[in-house]
This record gives sequence, C-alpha cells and structure tokens, in this order.
Amino acid sequence: MSSRSNDDGIFHDINDDHGGHSNDDNASGNHKAFKFEIANNQVTAVYELKNGELDRKSLDDNGRKFYTVDGSDVIRTEIKPFGTEITRYSDTDGDGLYLRVSEQWQISPNANGAIPKFTGPISYFGTSGDDHIAVRGGEDCHGGSGSDDFIFREADHLRIEDFHSSEHDMLIFDTGLGLTSREQLAQYITDSHHDGQNFIVNFGSNVSITLVGVQPDQVSWDDVSVMS
Repeated sequence: MSSRSNDDGIFHDINDDHGGHSNDDNASGNHKAFKFEIANNQVTAVYELKNGELDRKSLDDNGRKFYTVDGSDVIRTEIKPFGTEITRYSDTDGDGLYLRVSEQWQISPNANGAIPKFTGPISYFGTSGDDHIAVRGGEDCHGGSGSDDFIFREADHLRIEDFHSSEHDMLIFDTGLGLTSREQLAQYITDSHHDGQNFIVNFGSNVSITLVGVQPDQVSWDDVSVMS
C-alpha cells in the first residue's frame, strides 16, 4: 500500500493487491474505479482513479446528474437525450474503491435523437447464468458460463475477454448508436484481422473491438445483432 496526500488533506491510496495493477492503470482490476466521500448519507465528492491518482469529478455536471446512497452502494442518475441512465456502484471488498456493477437506461416520453432499444439492466460482471453484459471502454469485459449478450452502447476501444460463439454468446449493438442493421454496421469497418492471439475489428483509428483469444473462424455475422 502506498499513500500520498495533497493540499486538501485527502489521501490517495493505491492498494497493490487490489487487482495487482501498477499506477499506470486507469482502473482497478481492469475495471474503472471510483471513490466517494459520503457524509450524513449524502455523496459530497466523487473521484475516479486514473494513473494511480484520484481525479475529482463533478458532482452534478451542471444539473445533469446526481448521486444517492442506497445501503452500502452509490447510485448515479444522469440525464440523457433519451431519458436517464442509472448506474450502480459497489465496494464489494471494502477497500474504499467502488466499481460499476450495473446500469439501466430509462426512456422518457419526449426522448429525441437515437433512442436505445434495450431498457433492461445490464451488468459489468458475468455470472453462471445468461447475462446482459455492458461493453465499455476501460472495462475488463467478462461474461460467465451461460449464453451472454455483450451490449455495445459507445464508440471506443473495446475488449471482450471471453466471447464464445459455441456458448451462443451474442454481440449486440443497441440503437443508441444510431445503427439500424448489420449491413450498415459493416460499412463502418475499416479493417479486421487476427494478431496471432486476438480477433480485432477496427472502425477507423479511434474505435475498435477486440475479441480476446478468438480465432477468425470462431465468430461470424450470425453472432451479431443490431437492435432496430
């Protein structure tokens, strides 16, 4: 464990055995990690762990988001063009760092723009059952042993650690990205290749999907769904 304080008296603690990652990582155990200051059951400050340092984040983002305490968890509600995004954070090992465990998008009656199709809860951690898994940048994306749906809702460099077509896993692109078909999605692909270990699909230089340990013949368009 190493500690360093800054002028505001807050200690930045990096636990070397929390995932075993160095200070160069932006996450804890390959998941984005957050710290919350809580007083009188109210969140008073939010930090994201980046490169071994706690980076203070806006509490309200000009009125577009707010935090509440639910037992030992923290809930963030953020206003989006389609409605609200509700994210749950949990500190499961008691080290003071919270990880995102689930999110759910709720559509408002006056939603505009590209409206997401899937409105059920999606998880950042897989189970032994059939799961809906969030695919997010900076996250160690794992399903479980069941038939998992990996749901894409953002354009970033994304990695899935355990995609298995043989287990009927699916890659699902939500309509929140504005896509309407697999044919339309295919038009944005600029390159796909195998690097000797992983299957990688590039959508220009700033967006990619890496299927870790997957061979080219272990994934096909039959494993892809675009919600429309």
